[in-house]
Amino acid sequence: MSRSAPFGFLACNKPRGMTSREVVNHVQRRLQLELGVRRLKVGHTGTLDPLADGIVVVAVGPATRLTPWMLQHAKRYRGRFQLGVCSVSGDLEQPVTARPELPMPTVSQLTSVSESLRGWVEQIPPAHSAVWVNGQRAYDRTRRGESVEMPTRQVWLGDVRVIDFQPPDLEVDVLCGSGTYLRSLGIDLAARCGTVAVMTALTRTNVGPLTLKEAVPAERFQTPPMHQLDERQREEIASATETRLLDQLHPPAPMLGHLPQLKLSEEDVVRVRNGLCVTDDPIPGGTTWCVPGKGSEEKPTRAGPRRADSEPPEESRGDAVAVDPRGGLVAVMRRKRSMWCPYRVFPAAI
Repeated sequence: MSRSAPFGFLACNKPRGMTSREVVNHVQRRLQLELGVRRLKVGHTGTLDPLADGIVVVAVGPATRLTPWMLQHAKRYRGRFQLGVCSVSGDLEQPVTARPELPMPTVSQLTSVSESLRGWVEQIPPAHSAVWVNGQRAYDRTRRGESVEMPTRQVWLGDVRVIDFQPPDLEVDVLCGSGTYLRSLGIDLAARCGTVAVMTALTRTNVGPLTLKEAVPAERFQTPPMHQLDERQREEIASATETRLLDQLHPPAPMLGHLPQLKLSEEDVVRVRNGLCVTDDPIPGGTTWCVPGKGSEEKPTRAGPRRADSEPPEESRGDAVAVDPRGGLVAVMRRKRSMWCPYRVFPAAI
């Protein structure tokens, strides 16, 4: 990975209480110091609730242009819920109310219901969420005391499994697509068993091929604002080779393994980077879990390309990735008649 042209994805282990935007800001400051630059484009590939912890994938440099295809990846979570209590936010952010009159389900009931939650399902996001409703965030309107009617949305559930149940505490493992609210899922699961629930903890353990085990811990990427650092501190961060974030970047092509792949010759690499189409046939994708398109088989698939809810656009389901003879990403390609044409072209590594 070149110091002058970072291009890839960084898996970060976000702690509870930190926002996804704050993760991006920390990573950006750290990389700016490591590279000795004042400007660097950085962005996340999907938010994680501040009350949750776990993996947040940060795109660095030209990789920010690949976010729509990263959103196709399925995500895995560990969610913990307390049954028999409820709150207006669906979690512990707001006061909870005990409902002792409601029955406590058995583990067999919970398992049976969880196994029925598969495929594309209708879900109502919680009112205390970042969903836009009539031009405003739902949580802003709710906190002002307004009554907010939340729109239903279709979300994809690949697998919902009961991991542990020590009444009233329930732990579930969930494989799902982008836009799924785990709070709503836990509440729906409890409701089908005749009770209520609040989410007490949430950890994102996987995003596509990336796992929490390989994510950079917070103490490695947390960096104070520049104005709080003196020259000595900046030099120490820039020279700390054993903790360099640049060395932890994942190259972009393997992160798009769910898409069909065009292996280009050196001649065709030049053609594609000059905006010309090629006639090669792609190799089917299949290196990571991704979300099936609506109307397809209702199960996780390794055959791409697929999409997550509404990102990227419908026509991108025919996309492929073009790589050079060394496996480096050249472009995202789109089918036009009998040819593959560059849709988003990326620079060669320096």
